[in-house]
Amino acid sequence: MNELEHKEKNKAENIIDKIKSSFSGRKFRSGAYVSVVSAIIIAITLVINLIVSELELQVDLSSESFFTLTKETENIVKNLTEDVTIYYIVEPGNETPIFERIIDEYDNLSDKLRLEYKDPVLYPNFVSNYLEDINVSQNSFLIVNEVTQRAKYIAGTDMLVQEINYSTYSMETTGIDVEGKITSAIQFVSNPDLPVMYVVTGHGEVKTGEIFADMMDKQNVIVNELATLTAEEIPEDCDILLINSPETDLSEDEATMIKEYLKNGGNAIITLDYRAQEMENLSSVLDYYGIGLVEGFILEGDTGKYLPNNPYFILPDVEKHDITTKVLDNTLFTILPVASGLEIKDNTRSSLGIEPLLSTSDKAYSKVNINASTIEKEENDIDGPFFVGLLATDQFDNITSNLMVFSARAIFDEGVLLGYGNGDLLSGAIGYLSGDMEAISIPTRSLASNYITLTQKQAISWGAVAIIVIPAIILGIGVFVCLRRRKR
Repeated sequence: MNELEHKEKNKAENIIDKIKSSFSGRKFRSGAYVSVVSAIIIAITLVINLIVSELELQVDLSSESFFTLTKETENIVKNLTEDVTIYYIVEPGNETPIFERIIDEYDNLSDKLRLEYKDPVLYPNFVSNYLEDINVSQNSFLIVNEVTQRAKYIAGTDMLVQEINYSTYSMETTGIDVEGKITSAIQFVSNPDLPVMYVVTGHGEVKTGEIFADMMDKQNVIVNELATLTAEEIPEDCDILLINSPETDLSEDEATMIKEYLKNGGNAIITLDYRAQEMENLSSVLDYYGIGLVEGFILEGDTGKYLPNNPYFILPDVEKHDITTKVLDNTLFTILPVASGLEIKDNTRSSLGIEPLLSTSDKAYSKVNINASTIEKEENDIDGPFFVGLLATDQFDNITSNLMVFSARAIFDEGVLLGYGNGDLLSGAIGYLSGDMEAISIPTRSLASNYITLTQKQAISWGAVAIIVIPAIILGIGVFVCLRRRKR
């Protein structure tokens, strides 16, 4: 019995010794170190979370920076001189989270701007105190200048870009435009002197679309149509006259009226294509400002300056100018479909200055025979480079007038105003001619997939990588592995 007890005692002592040694061994020390470090990291994480929660610190990781206000908005709000209020018209509990998240950012920008919620059920007549005939809806906004009582209402649906999904035949939201609409409204209520644009009609001009209208609304530009054929004069309140790629010529009287408007300090934008070469009266307006048209239409010879397989969809060089600042800053391609060349005429009057805005490469050429069966350069074709965007400014007797010419019919078409530099170019042109270089050009934030625009050169390069380089690498790895196995 004593021997059995002795064995049991030794066994217990061995177990105790093993337990003690496990606490003093390398494995224990390593495990203890890991546990302590883990505890410290967890504690630090908890403290950081508490600090971030207390200070309401957030980082915008969305691909389109949905919740980060642009520098444009920051500058406009910080320069406010009068008190402005953003009223969020919504019943408690029905707020749209993405709306709420964005407008909260405005509340921290300036003491002159504040955010306030208004329940349309409790205050059904609130909006009508400022504006008449408004059908108020949930999740809408009213922006009010508290000094002048000037106000602008924005329906929540106007902040959503919706398109038909033809696979389901239902409407889908593809973008949001909260910042663009709110900032535009702030500028609207803060500036009573809004620029006025007249769009010339009656000659088969390209009609401006919804995206164009939305951009003008954002820039607070009042847009009217003008049938110059029946008008006695260009209206006195016209800040910008737009002649958007007419199919037929102006009459002699119209051309004279437009030149008189410009001589008296007017501003005009003219877009055109190769057909304008046969329009004598329109050409006379260009000629008065030292601008001529090159025969034919342009084909770009530099593969880095046109879209894949489309040498007539050129990607021009954008020259440095106040008008093109946003285009250069955003580094988006500006697309000119089927453009013609512009030239600066010799022996222009001393009061006239002409600046390039857009130009082709020196490998471009103008196809004189527009019905040619080949796009290859022929004997009669004209060598580049060419101007495709010019600004002519006349300063005489303390009167300044501007004529801006772009030689592509579809330069401001619906298909290129979003996602390319054309929208920034239009915004810069309007801002320059209206004297407001803080004009709003905040783009709609897209919820859809973004597509990459490649030049012909880039398409060839990436094609070579996909078809040749990557398969060659895979084949090389396979050969290497096979040879290594054989040696074993």
